[in-house]
Parts: sequence; structure tokens; C-alpha cells
Amino acid sequence: MKAGVTRFFAVCAAAGLGSVAGCGTPEAPLPDPLALATAANESGAPRTLEVTLTAQETSWDFGASKPSPVWSYNGTVPGPLLDARVGDRLVVHFANRLPEATTVHWHGLRLPNGMDGAPDVSGPVAAGGTFTYDFILKDAGLFWFHPHLRTDVQVERGLTGVIRVRGVDEPVVGTDVDEERVLVFDDVRVNDDGTFPTYLDDNSKMMGREGNTLLVNGRRTPTLSLRPGALVRWRVLNVANGRFFNFHIPGVSFHVVGSDGGSFAEPYDTDHLLIAPAERYDVYFRAPSTPGMLPLTSEPYDRGHDSGVRPPVVIAQLNVSGAAVTSSRPFPNVAPIASPIPVGAGTPRLPFVLAEGTDARGEFKFTVNGATYPNVPTVSTRVGEPFVLRVENQSEMDHPFHLHGTFFQQLDRDGVAIAAGRRVAKDTIVIPAKATLNLAANFDEPGMWMYHCHINEHSEAGMMGMIHAAR
Repeated sequence: MKAGVTRFFAVCAAAGLGSVAGCGTPEAPLPDPLALATAANESGAPRTLEVTLTAQETSWDFGASKPSPVWSYNGTVPGPLLDARVGDRLVVHFANRLPEATTVHWHGLRLPNGMDGAPDVSGPVAAGGTFTYDFILKDAGLFWFHPHLRTDVQVERGLTGVIRVRGVDEPVVGTDVDEERVLVFDDVRVNDDGTFPTYLDDNSKMMGREGNTLLVNGRRTPTLSLRPGALVRWRVLNVANGRFFNFHIPGVSFHVVGSDGGSFAEPYDTDHLLIAPAERYDVYFRAPSTPGMLPLTSEPYDRGHDSGVRPPVVIAQLNVSGAAVTSSRPFPNVAPIASPIPVGAGTPRLPFVLAEGTDARGEFKFTVNGATYPNVPTVSTRVGEPFVLRVENQSEMDHPFHLHGTFFQQLDRDGVAIAAGRRVAKDTIVIPAKATLNLAANFDEPGMWMYHCHINEHSEAGMMGMIHAAR
């Protein structure tokens, strides 16, 4: 097959178009300029996705006067979309061509401990070094990968990528939905000449770095095309260091069917969708029937320290145009993926208290149970035995809490139970300021598993610890 035609089919697949007919012909313009790059499958074995992933220096246009010197996976920001099915084997031949050590953490995936990419467990990959990650994709959902070494710097420089694991009864484009997109939302802070600032101001240390440039699939304020009346599926992911996105489209209601690695038993509708760093959501909506331009905005949200007083910001423009969709497909029925985790009076409770403060030098610190990582005492549980994480946030701001190696299900907030239909398999959840959440979990793999705040500046400043899951 000729290279141009191969690239054409790769772009169609990345855009989520289910057939050649839905993509046009190889001579037609590419259907989606925001399509994520893909990585070629090097395996001839069935149910195996084998790829080469290289962390390397390159340049990327963020809209400044000059391209920015970024760190990337396979030369793009974000890195490639790895598309697979639940039960597939994923083999990643990773090469580090950066000037410093790094790792690849497979965020949200249940896998063997040595494949997790936490540097204290699997070890860092030195500059010039290689490592092969090899594991089975156990769960359907939208996941991502990123470094877990100097995370605040390396993620900000561009090291992110996406994994879409399709389930058995996945909705089909052209049959169940009209359009599907994977959208990666991010922000970066760049100087006028495209360089990254090296100085981290106090507000960024406290709240997490928020950029002056908002991105969708690596592009600044892009235009996304929608057909009038189309039933649209968006798989959305927030890879920003510290920014919470609060999505809104005028006149549009989001039908939320899933988050992270699970589906809601009872999907819900909302006109504002809040997504914290590292969270993912699976949403449907119907495009307006009238052609025109609509803004996709992030609306004010107070996550602490008076952060909700800022005005809305435009992330992208939506161009509703082209041939109208006349069929009125209903929203697809999505079956819950995870069974409820059994919790009783005798289920072990693991207490975690999140707090903020300053050290003797006046530097901000973020603590778990009064200590900063690596001095946070390790807690223990056993593989196959349910436990409850009792996460109390004593600080004045929200923290997105992430657990490696398994999912959890929220049981309550401040003692008020979460309805069974709204419980879902999560690996990252917002712990609101001054709130306490109880989260049921269960490891199926032994080892040392990290948990931390996914505001990257906070985890690097100490809000992180380990759980030992013993056999």
C-alpha cells in the first residue's frame, strides 16, 4: 500500500471513523485536522498491539512567534493514540532520547506492578536507555500515558499520549452515533518567543501551573466541525498540570455515560462538565440543527483560593455546517462495566489526610497524614480483599486524587451516600476542599502502588504515598 494511502487510513482510524465510506476516498482532503497521530502496529500476532514509543526533543507550534522546543512521544504533542480492544496484549518498545531520565506511567490501567512506570518500583529509564512494557489490557475505557519523574516539568513540556480500549459492545460510528472524537485538553505556559518559562511563581506552586495557551489535541483554539443534528460522541481527557476545565456549549446538554474506566448505571445530563487534571469522561450530545459557530468554553469554577472569579475562556470554536443529519438516533444504551465492590462493617479503612502549608524555608508543601513523600508511611492491604480509602481534605482547595493499579468506587461524601447508579470505576476523583470521601477499592495485582494528587506541582511537593498490596 502506498505511503499516502496508509497515512489516509491511519488518520481515518484516529478520527474515530468506522469505515472507508465514512472517511471518503484517499484523494479527498483529510477529514479531521485534529486527528491524533497513531503508532504503527509492528506485530503480526492476533490480539497484539506492538509499537515503538520514543521520547524525543522536537518543536511544536503553540501560536507564539516561534515554535516551542518540546519533549514528545514520537514527535507529536500529544503523542500517539494507541487503539486496542479489551483483552489485547500491548507491547511498547520504549526508547528515551531525552537529556534526562524518564518513565512511562500507564495511567488508569490495571497491570503488573513492574509495568506501572513508577520510578520507585520499576526504576527510571536513563537518558539513552530503553525498556519494554508488556501487559494485557484488562479494561475498556479511555486511558493515557505520561512520565512519572519530574512529572510537573516533563508533562508540561509535552509528554502525554492516549490509549483507547474498546469494549465488546462499543457503539459504532454510522450505526449508533454519527461522529466520534477523542479530545485531549491541555494548557501550556510559553513566552512570546515560544520558550518555556523556567521560573515557577508562587501562585503556580500553590494552585498548580496554569498556562496562557489552551490546547485541544495540541492545537491552540481550533475549530471543530459538526454536522447539524448529528449525534456526537466525545471521549475527553484533561492532561493539564493544574487547570480544571468546566466545559459549556451554549444550548447543548451533555449526556454523560462514563468516566475513567467505567460506565454509569444511570447516565445523567448536564450543561456544564467539570473535568479535573487526569480525569476522563465519555459523553454524547446532539449538535444544534441550525448551522453556525458556537464557542466551547471553560466556565468559572472555584477550586479554592478565590479561583472562581475569573471570566470564561474559549477553548475551541464549533462550526456546525454541512449536510444535516435527519435521522434521530437515540443515545446508545451503555451497560455498567464494573460490579459494586462489596463493603461491610469489617472492611479495612485506610485513612488519608490531605493538607497544605509551608516548610521552614517558606516553601509550599503538600502533605499526606502530616508528612511529605518519600517520608509518608506506607500502608498495607491484601490482594483480592476490598478496602476503603477514607480521604479527608483539610486544605483550602480541591485535590484530584489518583490511585495506581486499580479502580475505586465512591461510596459517599461527608457521610452522604452516593446513589448506586452514579457509582463508577474511577482512578482519579476530586476531593473538594474541607470534604471527606470514602472510596472502595480492591487490588488484583500485588506490589507497591502509588497514590497522589494529580496536580503535578502538588505531587512533586510531597502529596504522594504508597500502598503495599501483599498476596
